[in-house]
Amino acid sequence: MSTNNVNNGSSGSGGTISNGGAQLSTAAPRGLRQQVSQMIAGIQAVIPDGSSVTVGGTAMAKADLVNELMQISAAYQAIDAGVLAAKGARSQLKSELPGFHKQYVGIKDALTAFLGRGNPQLAQLGIKVSKGSKPLTPAEKVVRAAKALKTRTMRHTMGKVQKAAVQYTGSLQVAVNETAPAAPADGTAPAAAPPAAADVQDTAVTKTPAATPVAPNQSQ
Repeated sequence: MSTNNVNNGSSGSGGTISNGGAQLSTAAPRGLRQQVSQMIAGIQAVIPDGSSVTVGGTAMAKADLVNELMQISAAYQAIDAGVLAAKGARSQLKSELPGFHKQYVGIKDALTAFLGRGNPQLAQLGIKVSKGSKPLTPAEKVVRAAKALKTRTMRHTMGKVQKAAVQYTGSLQVAVNETAPAAPADGTAPAAAPPAAADVQDTAVTKTPAATPVAPNQSQ
């Protein structure tokens, strides 16, 4: 069983409240609570022990005065303890919510299967009754198909057959830049590319005539 421990509130500053190991910081008292706390501290410091003070025609000892004021302070401390308890309960509920939801869904599905998905008695359990889809008449099917076609036209969407029929048929002019091959790392020059056919046709070929041998002179 958890116990609540609270300070007596005689201090003018804030304090802490513990509940089962959890702690809740309290702000400095204000208003009547602050005045009561300050008066308790003043009585204990100023009024001599064993003396009495007349309150409303009744003589009250120092301890009785402190006890009267402590009852007021205890009422505020009970509120602080309640706030701590509520905070702990909310934290615990938050951690247990997934399990609670799963448990509820399981019971809901079981009741739906027991009574039937379209049973109107499900409404009494807070379960939405499934009405099912209403079959369309031939006229309604035609209207639905027409609406779907209009929607596709507005969205510019096409089917596979329509996409296959759309192809580019114009002419193109493409420029290709050829880059000369880089020289090998060993320093050897790359092999020269063979001349194009047009270059071979436009190049004039010069043939060197063969030398005619001269016959030696014959003596007469």
